[in-house]
Amino acid sequence: MRDIYDRNHKEQVFNVGDQVYLSTRNLDPKHTGLPNSSKFGPKWIGPYTVARKVHNHAYELNIQAGNKLHPVFNTGSLKPYKESTRLSKPSEVIHADGSVGHVIKSIKGKRRRKRRTEFLVEWIISRKSQTL
Repeated sequence: MRDIYDRNHKEQVFNVGDQVYLSTRNLDPKHTGLPNSSKFGPKWIGPYTVARKVHNHAYELNIQAGNKLHPVFNTGSLKPYKESTRLSKPSEVIHADGSVGHVIKSIKGKRRRKRRTEFLVEWIISRKSQTL
């Protein structure tokens, strides 16, 4: 059984300083500040920063002092944090007339949803916003 599991399973390895999400599956809502109903609560919380590697399959996280959680978690309860670039806000630009707005590079597509037209837009990003 172990051989079959190991063939299809990739071990998660995190480095100190990596950001990870924490699964709420086995957490008590009283200690996390989450809603009492797991049905309406988030499945993952975070991101938290990895403070140190305790064991091959256990990591200590930097958790806020308000949470009454033990800071060491198994890799099965962690997943890597990936910053979303899809829904990022475009940078604000001051136009010649003094108004603040955004500059569109091109319109990639459009669709109709619930009597509204939605556009897929490629924004021109200024160098100032890329460094932030």
